[in-house]
Amino acid sequence: MSPATRSLASICDEIAEALQAVAFEIAGLQITPYLNVNPTPPSIDVYPGAPFQTGAGFGPASAQVFWTIRARVSTADSEAGQKLLLRMLDPTDPASVEAAIADSVAVTPEGVSEFREYLEDAAENGRLLGAEWRVSTFLE
Repeated sequence: MSPATRSLASICDEIAEALQAVAFEIAGLQITPYLNVNPTPPSIDVYPGAPFQTGAGFGPASAQVFWTIRARVSTADSEAGQKLLLRMLDPTDPASVEAAIADSVAVTPEGVSEFREYLEDAAENGRLLGAEWRVSTFLE
């Protein structure tokens, strides 16, 4: 008998639940276990990465899946937004995204990006600053 297969939705929910530790450190942090197309910064969302899935054995459930954890902050006060994002990137800070997931969920960190600018509403010139963590796990 093969080990239990985890659903993709349950893995996404597990990651978002682990990130609640960051919410205890950052007032007003919005955490969404799926792609958030309308964030209220500061915001973290979790969604399938690219590439998303690769074979890791025999059978359709023997797969390694990759997730993106994206944090976004406001640029209204550029310095404050950058400092907040640095807190989430700093593995020694209590607001560390990497520490929260490493302590609470069975995922393997694959790397983290640089600061990235997101154009959320081009008509209003709405910009957010963010970073993305890539993590992986196995379905079985």
